[in-house]
Amino acid sequence: MFVGVGPARVRDMFAMARKNSPCILFIDEIDAVGRKRGSRGGIGGHSEQENTLNQLLVEMDGFTTDESSVIVVAATNRVDILDPALLRPGRFDRQIYVPVPDIKGRASIFRVHLNPLKTSLNKKELSRRLAALTPGFSGADIANVCNEAALIAARDAGEEISVKDFDKAIERVVAGMEKKSQVLQPEEKKTVAYHEAGHAVAGWFLEHADPLLKVSIIPRGKGLGYAQYLPKEQYLYSKEQLLDRMCMTLGGRVSEEIFFGRITTGAQDDLQKITQMAYSQVVKFGMSSKIGPLSFQTAQPGDLTFDKPYSEATAQMIDQEVRELVNSALTRTRELLLSKQVDIEKVAKRLLEKEILAREDMVELLGKRPFAEKQTYEEFVSGTGGMDEDTSLPKGLESWNKPKEASSKENERPTAGTEGA
Repeated sequence: MFVGVGPARVRDMFAMARKNSPCILFIDEIDAVGRKRGSRGGIGGHSEQENTLNQLLVEMDGFTTDESSVIVVAATNRVDILDPALLRPGRFDRQIYVPVPDIKGRASIFRVHLNPLKTSLNKKELSRRLAALTPGFSGADIANVCNEAALIAARDAGEEISVKDFDKAIERVVAGMEKKSQVLQPEEKKTVAYHEAGHAVAGWFLEHADPLLKVSIIPRGKGLGYAQYLPKEQYLYSKEQLLDRMCMTLGGRVSEEIFFGRITTGAQDDLQKITQMAYSQVVKFGMSSKIGPLSFQTAQPGDLTFDKPYSEATAQMIDQEVRELVNSALTRTRELLLSKQVDIEKVAKRLLEKEILAREDMVELLGKRPFAEKQTYEEFVSGTGGMDEDTSLPKGLESWNKPKEASSKENERPTAGTEGA
């Protein structure tokens, strides 16, 4: 950006907003210009970004007096890197956190996107079923699922969209596009089958692991196989729950060790996940007895510089604790799968035959999972105060979206006793 262009554009933007007032000025990805000043470590161009930010602050805080009504709204995924001056009263002083929708919210969003689609299925029941299968999905993900389902039905020359089409669409959004053209060598396919069987069996017999929906050895996206789970909508996790998740994630690597006496590169993504889980427990959640009840800030994706808020001695203790935590999970997983070798063999052989196993196949092979779990929409929302999302408005806002003409006519009606006065 040329020097002076940024501030000039900010001035022009606010001038246009005032000219069209009353209006709402929306700035998306405000962290692009609102990053903390001095945070770019002297990289070229940072002064122009700071000049742009300074002009934005001037326009918002009343240095330029104006009676026009302009409401400024901004959005960002990184509020932690915004300059504190932006968040002071009179600027962006009201912060609203918008998380991904919960199960009731997903059902409401699904109903919106299902409405124009051609299907003979009951759309209300379908929206609830799909909401239960898509924890963690955003509104954009839900729209993508509905669009993919319609495309799949069209490719198959279907007259309408079926449940199977929606299930395939969810798989595609979660795990990526199926690679039918990717041919695995027989030994590789066997390794993938035992790897995925290790994940499935470990999760089946760990109390706090997520319920399994499907396991497949058909390559999708970057993976050669995948297991689809149904994560709980949970906001608090204990150390025991996190340890079970680590063990389930290590199941594939441990299974390779047990049945082939070697490990492959297929566990790379699993190792990245458990390393992150272990570091979070030690550094963020204060779950290490040696480090104590401390929580340190960690580097975030996109950070250009990051200074560790602890000494080198503490950093070495953290590394040691992380290794011990991962090794402890590895030992526990190995003990579990050594006792379940027969089950892993059953699942792996069936995978090599069918390539995809649903939950019903797992129940047939391993018996019912020995832990209580929720699977349906009704089970998830039980005890939450209703089956559907509460979208009611406060009394003062109930008429906010009424047409202006109707409200103006209501205001013009004569009141009793005033006629002919």
